[in-house]
Amino acid sequence: MNKPLVVASRGDVESAPENTIPAFESAISKGADGIELDVHPTADGELIVHHFYNLGSTDNGEGLVSEHTLAELKSLDSGNWFATEFTGEKKPTLSEVFERYGGEARFEIDMKDSKPAFLRKVIEEVERFNLAGEIELTTAHYPLLKYVKEHNPQLRTGTFFYQPPDWMPFRLTQKHIFDWAGLLGIDVVHLNTSLITAEFVEKLHRSGFIVYGSNLNLTEQIRRCLELGIDSFSTGRLERALRIRDEFVQSRT
Repeated sequence: MNKPLVVASRGDVESAPENTIPAFESAISKGADGIELDVHPTADGELIVHHFYNLGSTDNGEGLVSEHTLAELKSLDSGNWFATEFTGEKKPTLSEVFERYGGEARFEIDMKDSKPAFLRKVIEEVERFNLAGEIELTTAHYPLLKYVKEHNPQLRTGTFFYQPPDWMPFRLTQKHIFDWAGLLGIDVVHLNTSLITAEFVEKLHRSGFIVYGSNLNLTEQIRRCLELGIDSFSTGRLERALRIRDEFVQSRT
């Protein structure tokens, strides 16, 4: 069997501040198959790694990320909120991450802007480091996804599908997900754990989609979704996820 991949969401967030070099370093050293990170444009056209659209929760800044220059964002302390030993930690650029870790892990890049020029800039960085085969581009800005393969057909694309509202029947939710995945031309379907069933995973696989479990942190979640046949999953509990994944693979071989 193919070994399901474990992706460290924002790095090893149990050991270091999210979306920083120490978090990525720790994740790779512990054996993560992939790193999920978030990328924004800066006001002067650079690419900065940070999760939220606003500053302030994981640094000492304020306002929108995209309204600040790279120098302004680099001046922020992005580590002290997590622990004093990380005081002064800076936000990395996408190129800094690629320069350090390109070839050591897969990357899932969640794009936090809606402009085609931003998409082109991200793809240019991926191609500059010759990493197209190791990258998946995701975004909640769905129209961008249709343009990715026009720029580089080798790039994988994906997006996220969340728990449906109470009024929507479960079968209808899965139908809409399947239809949307086809309309968007994506490769990877990221599913909330509540949406994952053996039948749905099989249907997606038959149509050529990669099935990804989003943010699986609990032991029961991870085991259940592995049993149901997912191909990969993201987690904020990296050591737990790796242990459970390895136990699962060993039990099947």
